Amino acid sequence: MAESHLSRPTVPPAALNWWLAAGIVGADIGTSVFYSTGILFPLVGFAAPFFIIIVVLAMWLFKITYQEGCSVNPLNGGAYAMVLSTVGRRSGLAIGSLTILSYLATAVVSALAGAFYVSSLWGGNWPAWQIFLVAVIPIVGFAILNLFGLKESAKLVFVIAAFHFMLLLVMDAWGLYLAFTQGAEWSRLWQGIGELQPHMLLIGFAAAFLGITGFESAAQIVEEIEEPISVSIRKIYLTIVLLVSITAPLSSILSLVLLSDAQIQQYKHNFLSGLALVEGGQVGLYILVINATFVLFAAVNTAYAGATGLMTTMGQQGNLPTIVLKRWVDKNPRFKGYPFVALPFMVVCIAMLAIFPNSVDRLGEVYGMAFLGVMIAYCAGVVLIRLRHPAKIARSPYLSSWVMPWGDRKIPIAALLGLVILLLAEIVLLLTSTHARDLGAQLFLAVLLVMAFYRMGQVEGRMIQLPDLRLGMGKLRGERDLPEDLPRLVICVAYVDPVRLVNLLSYMLKKHAASGPIEIVIFHAQTKDEPLEIFEEVQRVISQQLEEFPLFTQKDFILTVKILPGNLLEVLPEYFKIHPFTTAYVGTGRDPLQSERLREHLSIEIDLNVHRLDESLLPKGPGVWFEQWLRDRGTSD
Repeated sequence: MAESHLSRPTVPPAALNWWLAAGIVGADIGTSVFYSTGILFPLVGFAAPFFIIIVVLAMWLFKITYQEGCSVNPLNGGAYAMVLSTVGRRSGLAIGSLTILSYLATAVVSALAGAFYVSSLWGGNWPAWQIFLVAVIPIVGFAILNLFGLKESAKLVFVIAAFHFMLLLVMDAWGLYLAFTQGAEWSRLWQGIGELQPHMLLIGFAAAFLGITGFESAAQIVEEIEEPISVSIRKIYLTIVLLVSITAPLSSILSLVLLSDAQIQQYKHNFLSGLALVEGGQVGLYILVINATFVLFAAVNTAYAGATGLMTTMGQQGNLPTIVLKRWVDKNPRFKGYPFVALPFMVVCIAMLAIFPNSVDRLGEVYGMAFLGVMIAYCAGVVLIRLRHPAKIARSPYLSSWVMPWGDRKIPIAALLGLVILLLAEIVLLLTSTHARDLGAQLFLAVLLVMAFYRMGQVEGRMIQLPDLRLGMGKLRGERDLPEDLPRLVICVAYVDPVRLVNLLSYMLKKHAASGPIEIVIFHAQTKDEPLEIFEEVQRVISQQLEEFPLFTQKDFILTVKILPGNLLEVLPEYFKIHPFTTAYVGTGRDPLQSERLREHLSIEIDLNVHRLDESLLPKGPGVWFEQWLRDRGTSD
């Protein structure tokens, strides 16, 4: 019967079907076909497709890695959440900053590249101000769409991404037909391979990995995807990796074997446009350019989606202002998005467009380096979570079976290989792309400094020395050295009044009576706006009243009040590291669904099954007795 007080509400369906989420990911990673061959050709010549094939093979490793990571740690935030869980808050803050930079760069580069494609319909050579005005359109448009929630913009993006991949498949099929019926320069693919120096091979290998940017995006919005999450993530990445595995190498090969020498020189920066011209004439070229424009603009929405998932998670954990969590649903139920993420993100992107109007190539390299860094962190997190969080691993619905032993644990080989490959590519890019590296470092440090100063201000402003209260009750009353090894359970509360506290304690003592003496911790995460006097009054009530209440004088337990400044998701795991407990409870609060999400987050963060307590179902008798006891006590005094 006692278990009936533990509330388990039905959570509503997630916002996104797996295919809508696949559209968000595909809109970003699908754009790589427009620039991969153009980046590689000056470095490795006609061997470019072979390097693209290497990347495609590596993507299957990343598919396995992200499927496991999202199953073990199904929280928004991607690499940030993974590093926060396995390494710590400081490293998590750095990865969060890097991820925010990567999404800012994604939005700006995609908008600029799309604007350049629009200009090509009118002969190109537009002035910077015209490029700026066109690039602003998707930045502002998707900001407005995201005010209505992720699902609204995802529907549009899915249509664009689906048409894009269908067009690529048609072009590849038609290109193969032309190549085998009308002839193609297949021998070009082998030209100069033997002349490639080792350093050229390394540079080509590294540059090829700029084509997987956007792979992280599904991990940023994993909480918005339909359950079971492990199944949805598998479908998302299987679909995207399969499509890219077919279209990226084929498009690159066909571009190099069907174009003439003159056309290769003319379209060396946008090979796919040349391929469209060869296959479909001017009409084919126009269709390809329009498609490229829409897909690049749709990648802007991927940046909004990723930034929203990341920044709301950081807001929940106190690393960004909690205003990012506010929505306008109460003003208009259609506004289901996060305006204080979308609108500031829009403003920063527009500022970057104005500052870097002609730096699309350099910003593109920054964007690639940043995303590679984020993916490195994610792969490392998947390896570390196997080593440091066995409880999470035991609960995961999916784990890679391709493992190697490490002591009494097992390391996923796919994540380890992915980590090594990406790290090599990142190091080569940092050593060779000096201008992009310097610009990226400046932008990264700017984002990191803003976040670090905010975080330091929060900590300094709220780091009040809060005295703990720890009292022995029953036979433990009056003891100076209270035992530290009793089973400890934690009750997380947003507010406390004496009657509520008596009901809670009475229920917990009855529920855990078979355990013998226990320690009950009343835990509160204090926000910066709460006056300390409220909880000082609670401590006074406990020490002067509850200690003498007859119900508790007959029970042997320790009652502790612990108040820490910060967000509950942030401070409870920190408290758990120092004072491990066996059970934790959270209340229903004003919003049962938000309470359930909080419970799930805490369960994952501390590797413990956190219970959700419906206080409306608790017996009220102890509280009534306590009030009567106080009145009788006052009369006798």
